[in-house]
Amino acid sequence: MKNIIKYLVTVIIIIISIISVNNQYPDHFKYINDKLLNVFFKNRDSIHIDDNVVIIDIDDKSINEIGQWPWSRNTMADLIKRLNDLSPSVIGSTIIFSEKDRTSPSNFTRNVGVENYDEIFGISIEDSVVPVILGYSFLDIEEERENHIVPYVPAVFKTKNKSKNKISFYNPSTALLNIPTIQDASYSSGFLNSIRDENGKVIFMPMLMQYKDQLLPSMALELVRTIYSSREIYIDWNMEHGNFIEFEDMQIPIDELGLLRVNYFDNYKNIKHVSAIEILNKTFNGYNKNDFENKIVLIGSNASGIALYTPTPFGKISSLELQALMVKNILSKRYLTVPYWEQNFQYTVTAILSMIILLSIFFGSAMLNVIIAITAAIVSYFILFNLFTNYGYIINSAYIIETILVSLIASIIGYFLKNRADLLKVKGKFASKVSKEVMEDILSNNKNEDKSSKRKEVTIFFSDIKSFTKITEKIDDPSKLTIYINRYMDAMTKNIMLLNGTVDKFMGDAIMAYWNAPGDVKNHSDKALSSAIEQVELLEDLNIINVAEKLPIIEIRIGLNAGEVFVGEVGGELRSDYTIMGKNVNHTAVLEQAGKYYAANIIMSQSVKNNLIDDYSYMLIDMMQVDGTSDAFNIYQVFQKGKPTKFLKEFIEEFEKAIYFYREAKIDDAILIFRNLKLNEIILNEKLCDIYIKRCENAYAKIQEGVFDPIQSIDKSFISS
Repeated sequence: MKNIIKYLVTVIIIIISIISVNNQYPDHFKYINDKLLNVFFKNRDSIHIDDNVVIIDIDDKSINEIGQWPWSRNTMADLIKRLNDLSPSVIGSTIIFSEKDRTSPSNFTRNVGVENYDEIFGISIEDSVVPVILGYSFLDIEEERENHIVPYVPAVFKTKNKSKNKISFYNPSTALLNIPTIQDASYSSGFLNSIRDENGKVIFMPMLMQYKDQLLPSMALELVRTIYSSREIYIDWNMEHGNFIEFEDMQIPIDELGLLRVNYFDNYKNIKHVSAIEILNKTFNGYNKNDFENKIVLIGSNASGIALYTPTPFGKISSLELQALMVKNILSKRYLTVPYWEQNFQYTVTAILSMIILLSIFFGSAMLNVIIAITAAIVSYFILFNLFTNYGYIINSAYIIETILVSLIASIIGYFLKNRADLLKVKGKFASKVSKEVMEDILSNNKNEDKSSKRKEVTIFFSDIKSFTKITEKIDDPSKLTIYINRYMDAMTKNIMLLNGTVDKFMGDAIMAYWNAPGDVKNHSDKALSSAIEQVELLEDLNIINVAEKLPIIEIRIGLNAGEVFVGEVGGELRSDYTIMGKNVNHTAVLEQAGKYYAANIIMSQSVKNNLIDDYSYMLIDMMQVDGTSDAFNIYQVFQKGKPTKFLKEFIEEFEKAIYFYREAKIDDAILIFRNLKLNEIILNEKLCDIYIKRCENAYAKIQEGVFDPIQSIDKSFISS
């Protein structure tokens, strides 16, 4: 349940974050969106568009034959007349005749009846059976002499609804028009302006602009309106479903600025081009009248030094071809739009993708997260590509890309944290089997591939419960025995670790531990001895519980020894232990077992005594030599922390004095002291006195035989006695 809550919270945070970022910075992914859109353009199948537009190109061939540009207007008049003979549906001119014809004979004389080429051109336009649409351009700069003339358009623009969210059409201040003689003769007019984005490329084309409080159409829009003979154009602005220009069966989508996104067909350069000179000379190379009949004809120039080229995402295109392309965009109804449901789509996709990718945290690895994210990216690409190619929908990819990336990163982080938590659990479990220091040393050695052991001086601890076999016979219930022994082990282990000890292993009821490995422990012998004394004291509280539960009381024996050992990981490839090895480990085990013989709860070796800094109460009890070794060392029974009391001090001094007499073979003096100590009302270790009285009695014969040895050799028979 906790994991599900974390999962849902993470999903919600990702969704809110992505939505907030995109709402606040809607264009922050514009570069990637544009690049992706270019990929869509290049990878989509070729779109077949009817050949309903013909370009009459005043090309290099035409200029070479007629003469330099601009041509005289009577030549342009001839071009209009020749085109009328071909019966197109409408003629559009992308050439702006903003100045009078300087070659006109009327410019050189005031005689009446002299030809005025501008008038001739105007008459040819006015008399044209085919509607002629003249182009003009709005200017971005203020002119000293403002042009108050508004181009004539034989159509009325009406608003279809009264939405408060009106379209903010471009509102230019001035226009570059044709001279009145020509402008007034035309059937209608259309502006030729294009809009460039911040990168200087044409992505959108304006369909309408507002000039002198009047809406005026673009050349492409006016050409299409003319062939439909529509007198009323409706502007339908709708915040929910989008904005449209509507007339007859046409519904042209525009954005909040009145712009239509250009759909760059891959075959737009295949629009039929006919050289103007061929029209003038009536020499059609590969063309006939049927190629012009009922078609939209656009007059313009692609000639070198004359043509104006516009940068696009796919290279440059002439202004003439751009106008022809826009006509094809409108007539084919292959529009590119942002659907009104895009935002809901983005929110839904963000939720679904984040849930799917994050869900993999619970069922797989980091690699699975990456595979799912890549799969999601591929599927998303094909969905967006399908919406673009089949429906013309442009969906902002920012939500999808960000959701995939953020969810992937979050899932990898989540997977890492989950693994880390699992690792910490394993480490915690591992640390319950060995100390934290041992665990870190093992992990460090594994990283370095170091399996070797090292020499180190440590203080070694062995403990054992007295008569544990009999205890197990008394506690016949396995669960009770487990609780009983675990309660004991828990208390002892905590004490060892509290004093910086390392628990090596549990051997039935026995505990093996050591200090000063793997990490250094200051005063390690003091801490080991303090732990031993405290463990004996802790048994008092444990035994109160045991008595209350009618369980046997616990008594323990402890052996302590200090010396150099081998520390490291021991075992095979499939199973190993981190432990200590060496004769000093074996000596410590013997010391613990010898506690039964000496009736001592805590026995320490001479090496431990030599390391001690603090004060303790202890007594020399023997010099021992483990069977099979040449080392002999003093051993001591430990009573308590701190200096001994007066009585304890006197007893210890007398006992140790007797031991020294015994070692010097002064048996009479030694046996006398041991016997006198037994007469005391309070005796520290009666069994120990008995042991030495017996040794003294046996020593007389050994001295006479010359085989007396005060050193006690310890073997298996000695320990088991």
